[in-house]
Amino acid sequence: MMPDPSPVSNTKNDIAFGIILLGTTGVLIGVAIHSEFAMIVAGLLGAVMGGFVGWLGGRMYLLIICCGVLIGAFLGYQMGDRDILIIAAGSGGAIAGFLGAQIELFLRKK
Repeated sequence: MMPDPSPVSNTKNDIAFGIILLGTTGVLIGVAIHSEFAMIVAGLLGAVMGGFVGWLGGRMYLLIICCGVLIGAFLGYQMGDRDILIIAAGSGGAIAGFLGAQIELFLRKK
């Protein structure tokens, strides 16, 4: 019997997902502060970090962070100020990342 190649393809998909997600986030940070240099640097750093997190198998972790960013952005949008929107989205992502790490640790213990 041939070994199942799905774990390798899942890892490649996780790496691509992380690169796209965090690279896009970095570019959007540059757009928010109106700096082409920041778009390039933050996009590249985000892509590298996203690839590393994806290589470690953190797809669920990245999805949890996305949900936190969306919730934070929604709550910040309700305030009506762009600066609060940016801070709320970042805070939501950070809090969700912390909670995601704790949830993963809790689920691994048996």
